[in-house]
Amino acid sequence: MRLSKILLATLALSSPLSFAQGIVLNDQNLRTDLNWLNQQGVIQISTSTWPMSGDEIQHALSQAKISTPVQQKVLDAVLTHLNTDNQLLKAALFAETDHKYLPQAFGDQEKSQYQAGLELNAGGSQWDARLQVNAEKDPQIDHDQDVNVEGSYIAGKLWNQWLIAGQIPTYWGPGHEGSLIRGDASRPVYGITAQRAEQTAFSSKWLSWIGPWQYQAFAGQLDNYDAVPDAKLIGLRVTAQPLPYLELGASRAIQWGGEGRPESLSSLWDAFVGNKDNGGTGEPDPSNQIAGFDARLNLQPLVQMPLGIYAQYVGEDEAGGLPAKKMYLAGVDYSSSYQNMPYQLYSEWADTRTNGKAQGISYNHSVYTDGFYQHGYPLAHAMGGDGQMISVGGDIRFDPLNRLHGRVLFAKLNGSGRITNAAFPEQDELKALDITWTHYLRPDIPLKLNGWLGDSDLHGKDGGASIGIEFPLEKGLFSY
Repeated sequence: MRLSKILLATLALSSPLSFAQGIVLNDQNLRTDLNWLNQQGVIQISTSTWPMSGDEIQHALSQAKISTPVQQKVLDAVLTHLNTDNQLLKAALFAETDHKYLPQAFGDQEKSQYQAGLELNAGGSQWDARLQVNAEKDPQIDHDQDVNVEGSYIAGKLWNQWLIAGQIPTYWGPGHEGSLIRGDASRPVYGITAQRAEQTAFSSKWLSWIGPWQYQAFAGQLDNYDAVPDAKLIGLRVTAQPLPYLELGASRAIQWGGEGRPESLSSLWDAFVGNKDNGGTGEPDPSNQIAGFDARLNLQPLVQMPLGIYAQYVGEDEAGGLPAKKMYLAGVDYSSSYQNMPYQLYSEWADTRTNGKAQGISYNHSVYTDGFYQHGYPLAHAMGGDGQMISVGGDIRFDPLNRLHGRVLFAKLNGSGRITNAAFPEQDELKALDITWTHYLRPDIPLKLNGWLGDSDLHGKDGGASIGIEFPLEKGLFSY
């Protein structure tokens, strides 16, 4: 609870309070709207690295090229989200009929069957802070805490750089359903994050060709990692847009250190350069390493079609200086409108087997034997290792107060039967339908109703529903 004490002291000493949206945490509706504007050619912004900087979103919106009323409607929705997300004091309630036996979707931060949250926000042009206190009952991801501060952080900005300390979700990659290297299906990892505030291009004529770029560096400590207590998680992601329609990304994550493991600077350097990967030199292996590349191509600037194509591949270990023992992800998405109702459709395929074979290698390691997981839940793709998934999904906004998101997925899970994957500890095949309706009782009071149906080879047919609501507390709930 040390983080909560620091945040409370910061909030108490800061007066008057101002509300700048400095750090924007993972949110499915917001990501959908930003991607829709991207594919319509209204803005140019990278949405493949989360959390995002509010400065960059505001900068992109200020450069927006609006040509239709529907585009203005989506842009207004983004502005409304930013204006309401950082209110001084908010509360949230969530309940579901049963635990959801599905790979978790992007931005799904409810990790228990019943949850209540209280959120305190403050910030200025150079700082941002959030204290999020959550009370949970019947957790799906058990971590022996009934109350936690997941989602809390304190951040400062200097010279276009945000430095963030806290326990916040991370997501790296262009995929709708998951990332092969850092996703948000597990509970957030305690740590420090650094990233740029605005994704501006270099001013130098020698480097300006790189275009708008972003980096995100992370260092933290895994919680309840029994195989190597106090194991560290270190990561770096860099993205660039050398062309208005092309984004390229490179990511790397390392499990390093911990009880009984070397933690010297030379060991960290060995992990960084990767020259002792899995004992390939006959010397002790200092780390578990995953690295990869991704790309997104938007066709709007090329052929005036709001269609995107994206792909990602990562590898366990390395060979010849490049990621080896590969996993793959690819997808396509389309953003348009029907009778002034903006919608987005996507289809995505992911394969977390090793070079197409379930060998028990993906997200596993000979030293860090709990694998690339925390509390048994994946730090990368939500289905964990040795899985295959095909999904089709979409989102439509009927009016400013109502939107519908849905997905259909077909998955083969845990083909190697590794028990390190607590989310799906046995080999299984799953077919599922997952639908969420969001109704805004007021622009700052979203009510979310979710329902799902699943058919599992192991568990048979199953289904359930959940309800969640967020509302501000600094003014009357029903005042306008």
